[in-house]
Amino acid sequence: MKLAQVHAQRPPPAHAFGALTVSQRRYLLGWSDAARASGIDAVEDLAMRPWPDSDAETIIGVFQSGHLLASWLVVGHGGTWAVASCSDGSVSSPVPTLADALNLVCPVAPVLIPS
Repeated sequence: MKLAQVHAQRPPPAHAFGALTVSQRRYLLGWSDAARASGIDAVEDLAMRPWPDSDAETIIGVFQSGHLLASWLVVGHGGTWAVASCSDGSVSSPVPTLADALNLVCPVAPVLIPS
């Protein structure tokens, strides 16, 4: 049996990561650039997907090189963040910032993107 590959329609770039503050978006972009050396290939805004029973404000998919599906989901809700591992189903304890959550995925010193 062959599995069908489903491609999500990406939102226009102007709407990507719309729930993040400007400084959070800059941090995410800098972290993503720095994490490439550790095998992080991409980050995607997945909040617009139809998640069952989810009231999360932000859902960020973190993709490893060579993987079709997200390896981690970084979820923001009510001022806290958590990281879910897609490989083993574990979920971190809540952390107070996006930077803390991204550090759980891959501890790197991000390159800050100028404004």
